[in-house]
Amino acid sequence: MKLVIPLTPFTRNAYSLFNLVATVMLSTLEDGTVVKGLAGIPSEGPVLFVGYHMLLALDIIPLLCRFFSERNILVRAMAHPFFFVRSKKGKLPDLSYFDNFRIMGAVPVGPTNLFKLFSSKSHVLLYPGGVREAFHRKVDPNQ
Repeated sequence: MKLVIPLTPFTRNAYSLFNLVATVMLSTLEDGTVVKGLAGIPSEGPVLFVGYHMLLALDIIPLLCRFFSERNILVRAMAHPFFFVRSKKGKLPDLSYFDNFRIMGAVPVGPTNLFKLFSSKSHVLLYPGGVREAFHRKVDPNQ
C-alpha cells in the first residue's frame, strides 16, 4: 500500500523546503557500515536524534517528512514551549504557523516529556542548544 499525501499549502512548502536544504541522510548499519539513506535507523525506539541549529532548524520539516515517507517512522520533535503558549482563556492559538509542528507530533521540551516519549519507545528529535544556539552572534564565545 502506498501512502498518498495530499498536496496542500503545507506539503507544497515542505517539498520546496526539502529541495532548498537538500538534506543527505547517512546511517550506520549494525555491522558498522555507513550507508546513504535511512536503512541503519532502528524501526523501534527509543531513539534519540540530536540536531544542530546550523540552518535555524529549517531542515526539520524535510527531515521529519523523509523519515515518515521512507521508513514510516514518526519522529517526535522536542520544541520550545513558545510554540505551545495558551491564550488567557486557556486555549491554544487558532490556526497558526505553529499548528504544523503540533500536528507533526512536536511536544514542549522538558525532562518529563522526554521521559514519556522514551517510555513509549518513540523516535525523538532534540536540538539541545535551543534559541541561544540558533541566534548566537559571531562574538558569542559559545559558537
